[in-house]
Amino acid sequence: MPTRDSAPLGSPCWADLWTSDVEGSRRFYADLFGWEAQEPSPEFGGYFMFTREGAPVAGCMGDMGDMRADDRWKIYLDTDDIARTDRLAEAAGAQIIAPAMPVADLGIQTVLVDPTGAHLGAWEAGTFPGFTVLGEHGAPSWFELHTRDHPAAADFYRSVFGWEATVVGDTESSATPPCATQGATATWPASSTPPPSCLTGYRPTGRPTGRSTTPTSRSPWSRPSAGRS
Repeated sequence: MPTRDSAPLGSPCWADLWTSDVEGSRRFYADLFGWEAQEPSPEFGGYFMFTREGAPVAGCMGDMGDMRADDRWKIYLDTDDIARTDRLAEAAGAQIIAPAMPVADLGIQTVLVDPTGAHLGAWEAGTFPGFTVLGEHGAPSWFELHTRDHPAAADFYRSVFGWEATVVGDTESSATPPCATQGATATWPASSTPPPSCLTGYRPTGRPTGRSTTPTSRSPWSRPSAGRS
């Protein structure tokens, strides 16, 4: 089982889903990947974690009062200095929509929109490093960015997160034109592409459990002193 204690700087370290159908999402991912949906925490807006065989694989929450969920997954990239990341991101044309905020002792998060319009987060780990299992059935295995402006996206992630890009295809028929550290960006014609977005790929499993469980000791979001907004 591929495991790690911490994420390399600039790499995807966490992902969560903001959903308009919490119960439907809990059932769907339990059936699809064998994930175990923990109980939402009312203290932290109903945020909860999905785990698989005890390892955290994703976060999830529903509408936040008048703020309706956008039904999008959001990827968080690892940083060791979130204030510096915010400064670099703004200088490179990003919009900070949720400034750096401590999440108990787990870490510090920020949420931003890159210059091409994709939403993402950054995470400076404290006691919670994010993903600890990768490439296993039901665990994260690939990350990519769909964008209408590849040059701008590539420049942004190079300058802010230190990505190194390797082109694997540069024609309209290529599925994933440039490949970056632990992920890819893909450029599509503006007439056919969906809004810019960061996507997370989870390895399929043939042994779904379809069960929902109560919080366990492996879930930092279930602790009374912890949460992510």
